[in-house]
Order: sequence, then C-alpha cells, then structure tokens
Amino acid sequence: MNSEGSRIRTSQTYYRLMISAITKAEDGMELPRYESFFSFTPDGLPDDSAVLSAVDDMIRDLEALKAAPVVAPYTGPAILSGRASAVFFHEILGHRVEGHRHKEEDDAQTFKEMVNQRVLPETFSVIFDPTVKRIESTDLVGSYRYDNQGVKSRRVPVIENGILKRFLMSRKPVEGFSKSNGHGRKQAGLPPVARQSNLFVEVTESHTEEELKARLIDSIKEAGKPFGLYFEDVQGGFTFTGRMMPNAFNVLPVMVYRIFPDGREELVRGVDLIGTPLTTFSKIAAADNRLEAFNGICGAESGGVPVAGISPAVLVSQIEVQKKEKSQERTPILSAPVDSR
Repeated sequence: MNSEGSRIRTSQTYYRLMISAITKAEDGMELPRYESFFSFTPDGLPDDSAVLSAVDDMIRDLEALKAAPVVAPYTGPAILSGRASAVFFHEILGHRVEGHRHKEEDDAQTFKEMVNQRVLPETFSVIFDPTVKRIESTDLVGSYRYDNQGVKSRRVPVIENGILKRFLMSRKPVEGFSKSNGHGRKQAGLPPVARQSNLFVEVTESHTEEELKARLIDSIKEAGKPFGLYFEDVQGGFTFTGRMMPNAFNVLPVMVYRIFPDGREELVRGVDLIGTPLTTFSKIAAADNRLEAFNGICGAESGGVPVAGISPAVLVSQIEVQKKEKSQERTPILSAPVDSR
C-alpha cells in the first residue's frame, strides 16, 4: 500500500537446489566447486540423473584442481565465459548504476557525471529487465511483476550502444532522474533502495567461440605474454563503491585455464580476478554469440534479493589477477578411516 492509493498483493515462489563441494590441495589451498539450479516450479528443477551427473563433473573438476599449478599475479588478455561475464558486469557496472548511490556523499559516484558519455564499446548495450522470466531453458530469478514500492516492473536500457543513458531508480530521486523505473527492491524487513534485477549484456557485433579464442591468441602474441586466461566458471564476487576504500571489484573464479599462443589449454588454480571499473571497461574488446545465465542472491544495503545476469563470453584485452586467499592448514596426515558398514 502507498499514498498513491495502490493496493498490490503479489508473491513469488522459487526453488533452489544447491550442491557444494570442497577439496584441499597439498599446499593447503581450499578449492571449492558449486552448482546451483533455480526454477519457479518444482518441475523445472533437474531430475536425479542430471543432478548426479553434475556431481560427477564436480568430482572430476576437484581432482583436476588439486593437481593444477598455481598462477602467479598476472596482467594480460583474457576471455570470460558468459557466466563469468554476467558476474563481472553485475559487480563492476550493476552496483554503480543503482541510483541511490549518486545521492550519497560517501559513495564514489563513479558514473554520476557520465550520463550521455561513452563507457563501453559502441557494440555493447546493457539492459535491466525484470519482465523477462525465462531465457531458453533457464528461469531468471531477477524477474518480478512489481517492485517492493508498488511500481510495475519494466525494461530499463542503462547503456545503449556504449553510451550511459540512465540509472536504476527506486522512488528516491536523484539529480536528473525524478521517478522510479521499478527497481526499488528489498529483503523482508528492510527499507527498499534501487537494486538490480535481470542484467542483459547485448552486442550488435559478435563472434563465434573459435573466433573469440583466435582473437585472444592474437592479443597474447601482440602483448608479448606467455599466455592468456580463460575464466570458465565463477562462484560470485563483490565490489566496493564507497570513497573510504579503493573503488575496486573482486570476481571469485572457480575454473580457470591458461591459454598458450599455440592454442593449448591448461587448468590452473589460485587466482582472483580484480580491478577498478573505469580501467577495466576501457579494455573490453569483443564478445561471442552464445548467451549464458547466472542466477544468484545479491547482498547490499536492502538485504539479499534474487538477481540474474545474462551475457555472452567477453574478450578483455587486459585483466589483472591476484593470489587467492589460502589456508595454512595442510591435508591430513592419516588417510580417511575405512567405512566398515
């Protein structure tokens, strides 16, 4: 209910199945692997055979990660898969176009003065659209009919052909944007603020997966680097948007490969993808033609809200990785006891 006279009763049920596993390398590094499935109906979740197949894949990945070499801090070209790119855009762009931040003096306000300026290549657009409930076979949990301030959901093109056009808005106005565009969201019990919904990265000029890898290899050779990186899967990420700390982001990879100039690939471990938004945006070069979706729960000022990201794989001409946090506890000396049952 609100002072406009609106009386809206709406609910949204979704089902989430999560699988997590972790192993430890000989040097003490903990290596996680995650799978999650979202659906608006129980029938949309995978059957037992599909879940067990995913578990088998996780086990194989963890065994391979234990034996994989550690990558030292590195800067150079990389490809982010569609899932990794979706999280990448969520962290470095999405939180910085949430409108209420541009009214808070302790926020860095990265894009406040950049409306109608180029922030991405002209072939890239970024749209937030909570009216889309499904992409191919995947339900999108960032969809809803009305936001938590009674405003009907709508499609919001934030970046059009590389140009920043608008912010995500709740009912809290900011300079130049006086009305909500249906993105006032919250967890139960908290006050709503402008939050993300379904993030779509769209490109007008795309490449095949093979063409994008060929461009990566060309970039490796041009930069004189011994290898590039391919981020296949991530577990999530976080970012800082305030002025008190470096205005940076950290995407947490799970499956990462070294790509050598001859095209050879090697699984590696021990890196986090880091950077600052404006520099990283200036290095985005191209995208492929396959969309992938990432569903998750985003935590911020108004609590945890379900969000989704849909993106093609993206080539970035220069990224930076740092060493991943590592436990000092080594693997057990004694083998696991035999189950006598």
